[in-house]
Amino acid sequence: MQSPSVVSLSASHAAAAESTAARRAAAGVPPAISTPQRTTTAARPSPERSSFTPLLLGLLALCGFLGHQGWLALQDRDALLAAQAGQQASVDSAAKLRASLDTLAADTQRLATAGNAGAAALVAQLKQRGITIDPNAAAAGAAVPSSR
Repeated sequence: MQSPSVVSLSASHAAAAESTAARRAAAGVPPAISTPQRTTTAARPSPERSSFTPLLLGLLALCGFLGHQGWLALQDRDALLAAQAGQQASVDSAAKLRASLDTLAADTQRLATAGNAGAAALVAQLKQRGITIDPNAAAAGAAVPSSR
């Protein structure tokens, strides 16, 4: 319910607006554009926002990130496999060299055990440097294990 002063104010305001409009029409001036009445925000509740769009964007970003990381991991794996394949020839030749050196050391140990002075001096020098010789390694070294 409105108070009497508000009613009289709006009535006088309406009368003044009508007289102004009549004077403009008589002078040939086009009518003024009226401004719409503003409504308060309390009268209209704000619409509830859905969480679908932010969640969808977040999930798409997460899927994109994980897909990119997976792609990088596959590239790294391929590069590592290529490097391993490139080194396999060196690993095989090193295994053959080691097997032949083990055979040579075992034969030298047998000569030293048989009484050869030069072989005994060589075995003594190797022992001082911390290298031990297994005389049974010659039999095991003859069969070189195959690479993967």
